[in-house]
Amino acid sequence: MQDATGIMHNKPFHEQRRQQFLSKDLYEKSRANQFSMINVENDNTRAALRGSEGHTSAYEMIYLEQLWIWMLDYTAGTPIEDLAPRISGIVDAFEAWNEVDQLYQQEAAIEFPEYGAYQYRGAPVFSTLSDFEDTLQLLSISILLRDRHSIHRIIQVLRSHRGEDGLFEQLIGGYVDDEQALDCCVLGKPYSTLLQAFYAADEWAALEAVKVYLKQWYPAMKDHPRWYDGHLRIHKDGHAPYYGYWAFEAGATVYLLDLNDSTIEHLVYPKDLVDYARKLRDEDRYTSRETETLINAGRVEGGHPCPQTGFWETPARLHSRAHFEQGDIMPTLSDSQYGSTIWQWSTEQ
Repeated sequence: MQDATGIMHNKPFHEQRRQQFLSKDLYEKSRANQFSMINVENDNTRAALRGSEGHTSAYEMIYLEQLWIWMLDYTAGTPIEDLAPRISGIVDAFEAWNEVDQLYQQEAAIEFPEYGAYQYRGAPVFSTLSDFEDTLQLLSISILLRDRHSIHRIIQVLRSHRGEDGLFEQLIGGYVDDEQALDCCVLGKPYSTLLQAFYAADEWAALEAVKVYLKQWYPAMKDHPRWYDGHLRIHKDGHAPYYGYWAFEAGATVYLLDLNDSTIEHLVYPKDLVDYARKLRDEDRYTSRETETLINAGRVEGGHPCPQTGFWETPARLHSRAHFEQGDIMPTLSDSQYGSTIWQWSTEQ
């Protein structure tokens, strides 16, 4: 039997959790706090000026809170098959943050013309540890869930980051037509250690690189502003910024290289998620394929019918707010620096 979170009740909580730092009380209070924070950030998206730093920050936090709820549920023992369909909604939030961030970048280009005209740049900053690790986790989870549609959407957001980081390029290599081999990482260690697994002479050397990375990973996260040592920072109300410590990118590496991980025993290695990915591959199954059309609540890709009469806007062009009737074909802006044209339902109707 499961509760609303998907947690099974046929075993005590301490037997089904995936890491020992999480108690049932801490899980329930932290999860409730996450949803409260999303409600606050939703209010902030309505209160902040469009194109402002506060506006994009609110969207970023909505994406991250959703990602961390997913991780918290995984840590608590929610079955992977229940978690798998949820990742696409988190990628929705990731895309929404990026789209709003483009408006912020466009406004900044107008305010500070001396720095040059607006050119598309995906929202995550790879030289910032938290941005890079959060992005790697989202991408790696999608890889391990064999959610090809989500993977391609993430790559599309990060198209401006191609050719910059070796580990990122190796992780996406099987999902792009222009695979790029780089021998360095933007942040260096520990990521350069994991990158060595892709260039190892044999499986033993690749596994050794993964094992060294797993040892290096948590100490290297000490500058992550949100969750490092989160299990020790329990609030007086009983919640904490602890969602589980998981090097999902190590799991994605093992899966992509098809390494035998029977000798890997480390707290932060998501072994059952790797096993799940292998099972899907053996059965030729996917969480999603890449051919789905981007039409969901409040968002529609240019060239497709408008799903709802009202005002819509796109980050592909500043001040693009316009009225469309249901069934109208949404415009595609071919002259935009942004790339694809994705229309969002305007909050101002």
